[in-house]
Amino acid sequence: MLRCRRLMSLALPGLLPLVLAACTAAPVNESARLEQQDSLAAVQIKARLLEAPDLAGSAIDVDLAGDRAILTGFVETEEQRERAATLTREQDGVAQVDNRITVK
Repeated sequence: MLRCRRLMSLALPGLLPLVLAACTAAPVNESARLEQQDSLAAVQIKARLLEAPDLAGSAIDVDLAGDRAILTGFVETEEQRERAATLTREQDGVAQVDNRITVK
């Protein structure tokens, strides 16, 4: 029992900075990612994808990095994957599409 307490007293102070660093870093990165997803262009692309009858039921996320759109998520066919990229390219201000959508 004494040995266990001694180990805990040595380990806990070393773990605390690691835990705190992990907790503080995650929201900043997530916040930046959400800002890119919620920009007007990203919302317009998402709306276009949701309105496409051939993409109904697809789970596609859109991130923007400058003039590059990054598509992630899942579709059921390769045709749906390509259709999502085509619709994204039609958005003003999008020069490049990084299509990371996975076909189930």
